[in-house]
Amino acid sequence: MKAKLSETTAIYWGAFNPPTLAHAQVVWEVLKNSHITHVIISPSWEREDKQFWIQPMYRKKLIEMYVNILQESWLNISLDTFFLEGKNHGLTTTAAEEEYFREKLWESPYFIFGSDVAQNMPDWSENENAFIERRLKKIFINRPWYEFDLEANGFDNYMLLDIPNMLDISSSMAREMIRNKQSVQGILHPEISQTILRETLYS
Repeated sequence: MKAKLSETTAIYWGAFNPPTLAHAQVVWEVLKNSHITHVIISPSWEREDKQFWIQPMYRKKLIEMYVNILQESWLNISLDTFFLEGKNHGLTTTAAEEEYFREKLWESPYFIFGSDVAQNMPDWSENENAFIERRLKKIFINRPWYEFDLEANGFDNYMLLDIPNMLDISSSMAREMIRNKQSVQGILHPEISQTILRETLYS
């Protein structure tokens, strides 16, 4: 789906393995409390530093289902599976993803990150001339427990978004609870958890 030129778009990149209610909370707050009018979910391909537990086809199915759920809640959200399907033929970097979406959307989108990743950004691949810190347009979801002065560390082109009562949950927590046959109520959408149970995923 190509965003209209009048829209301001943000890319929400991640594994979404599985997508949780916290992911939905981030999308909702970004659309509600910023100038962003359209969020694109861009799931990552498998990475050496993450244990994915399920095949990409099943992760794609869960993410597609989740995006449909959010769309039914009238959120202006869409899904782009270019990187999930490995069509980039190489290492997925933030610079490469920005270039892909800039060409597709005819504008440079914003990218959504947790503020706790900012400290490591200068060391990310293909970050020539501090592209990520200075030129990439960023929305940082504030992690109150994480102290890092963005401006003092040379960051520009960003906004810091506070989310009241941010859910303290994660995909890794959900996977572990599923594996241990614990209830994931309040962590996953019921339709997602039912599908995982029915397909015996993450067990």
